[in-house]
Amino acid sequence: MTRSDPHRRPLRHTYQEGPGFLFLATRGGRPPGPRQREDLTGLRFRIRCVRIAREEGIGAALALGASRASLHRWRRSYADGGIEALRSRPRGPIRQRLPAWLECIVVVVRLLTYWNSKRLAAEFTRRDIYPLDHHAVDALLADLGTARPSTRRERGPRYERSRPDELWHIDIKGPFWLQRAPGVHTKVWIVGLIDDHSRYLIGLRVLPRPQTAPILAWLADCFELCGTPHEVMSDNGSPFVVWMPGVLTLFGKTLAELHIKHIRTQVNSPWTNGKIERFWGVLQSELLDREVFPTPEAAEEGLTRFAIYYDYHRLNGAIGWQTPAERWDGTPFTDQGFEYVPALEHLQGWLTELMSV
Repeated sequence: MTRSDPHRRPLRHTYQEGPGFLFLATRGGRPPGPRQREDLTGLRFRIRCVRIAREEGIGAALALGASRASLHRWRRSYADGGIEALRSRPRGPIRQRLPAWLECIVVVVRLLTYWNSKRLAAEFTRRDIYPLDHHAVDALLADLGTARPSTRRERGPRYERSRPDELWHIDIKGPFWLQRAPGVHTKVWIVGLIDDHSRYLIGLRVLPRPQTAPILAWLADCFELCGTPHEVMSDNGSPFVVWMPGVLTLFGKTLAELHIKHIRTQVNSPWTNGKIERFWGVLQSELLDREVFPTPEAAEEGLTRFAIYYDYHRLNGAIGWQTPAERWDGTPFTDQGFEYVPALEHLQGWLTELMSV
């Protein structure tokens, strides 16, 4: 299944060579460059200060411009380890080297999922694989040449309701193309519904046309299964609103009859409905770019399978690396390893073997 154009080339990671591993996914990263040479001027100055203090006294060494505390520290280091101990070293905690088997797993998971360092650390920690810190993962990826230069994006205003069922987000995405046969494609749309507080995916449905009637029938099933929210937010698409001010569509009338407030986003402001928009990006990268669905029935089955994974097995960084189900109804997260991660479940046996060794 591809978006908008059946001939669109699906998203692919870019790869480049790295030491100790054949190829590493970088997507805009930089290869490991040569280590910067140490500043010899500073080393020579420290050696000179220590020599002058030993031969001519402390006062003569202080006259060179060194502080008394630094001079004392250099003399003590020289006495313990000679000139090698006078070389500059980064201050702060000493970096802990990850076990070799763990580094191998981190690299493989990075290749298959392209998770960032914070997500890798959270996934490995919560799945009881190994307690990882994202700084250690950052250092490993930098050593292997997969560190990516990034610019800090200015965040817009953010909001989050305090409890589930206060606000739901609904949206339609498409068209998507189902490849029934080589050169034969069918156009469909997908409608989704997400809870604002928990990011719980309430429902997904494949539609042959973005029409109001099938959306309302599906929405009634969602209300029956999950209750009714106080508010529903949508964009200004034709199934939800009409261009005439004050006139309600069938969608708006149905919500009004159920005493549900309908919130509409501003025109050309998709970030207002950002939680469902963010979900479309996840769905595209983790399902639609990885699988091809020949029929609407196969697509419906794939979406149902992904919804279970998204709600109960996928950690969400926006809610503190919890699953949406943990926030929605308190369902505990009990996953061990990669058993329920679609892109990694084939590694479960290999992971168990490495951890046991």
